[in-house]
Amino acid sequence: MIKTQIKLNCAKNRLLTLCMSLGALLVLPSVTAHEAHEGTTHAAHQVTVATKAPSATYLGNEGLLISSGNNKVLFDPFFHNNYNHYQLVPKNIHQAMMKGEKPYDGISAIFISHAHGDHFYAPDMLQFLQTWPKAKMVAPKQAVDALAVLQGSKAVMSRVISVALDYGDKPWTMTLGDLLVEAVRIPHAGWPGRATVENMVFRVTLDHQVTVMHMGDADPDDGHFKPFESHWKKQQTDTAFPPYWFFSSAEGNKILEQRINAIQHIGVHVPVNVPKPLKASGKDYFNVPGEQRIIGVINH
Repeated sequence: MIKTQIKLNCAKNRLLTLCMSLGALLVLPSVTAHEAHEGTTHAAHQVTVATKAPSATYLGNEGLLISSGNNKVLFDPFFHNNYNHYQLVPKNIHQAMMKGEKPYDGISAIFISHAHGDHFYAPDMLQFLQTWPKAKMVAPKQAVDALAVLQGSKAVMSRVISVALDYGDKPWTMTLGDLLVEAVRIPHAGWPGRATVENMVFRVTLDHQVTVMHMGDADPDDGHFKPFESHWKKQQTDTAFPPYWFFSSAEGNKILEQRINAIQHIGVHVPVNVPKPLKASGKDYFNVPGEQRIIGVINH
């Protein structure tokens, strides 16, 4: 019954997205060179939201802008290493974030899942914090340490929040203005080979209206998730953003559908050349910078 209701909610969400797309004044996103790649356009989903509906905008790799009312947050927005495989943030989006151009104006917090080069670049993070004195950074200690050694970082460290969690620690919680921020350390994919990587699964509720979950490079082993069953049940997530490899295994799909209490799942960390099994899976995913989804409008 629960699985049926979740599927029904997802269907309603997709239908409402389409209706709002037709009913609002919408502008198609600008075409980038990346849209030339076969199978990457997701035309049915590409809308620029002209309303106040909560939305997710894709930046590149696992980079996201989440907007809800007057609240805007970023996940993993600054990095320069694509390992010749993943989607970089285009220069125009990177520049728009740095300049605070719409829709990247008024950012209240930036969340970093972990300190790998395809997720985090400390000099860019420092530049952003220096330019926008109201913004805060929330990140695992490894990323905070990388920022702290840079010249000029001392002036921004009062707005940098370190999430110091060891594997198996209880979930971390903090309120930042209108944001409820929760984090669990879930091992990086490739466990136990990358056990020392501080990968955080963030669950963030904006304006008491919409809850999103950014999973970083989490390992799709339910043994990591099961000990936090009460944490997942405590708050339903409107939209989770798992790395695409969760869609590729039975256990990964079970975590998404039965464990983490999320209504909608949109894959990220998708290679530029989208794997054929992912294309054929029917799963929703981001891989064209500028793509958007309306999120969290069914339950609130």
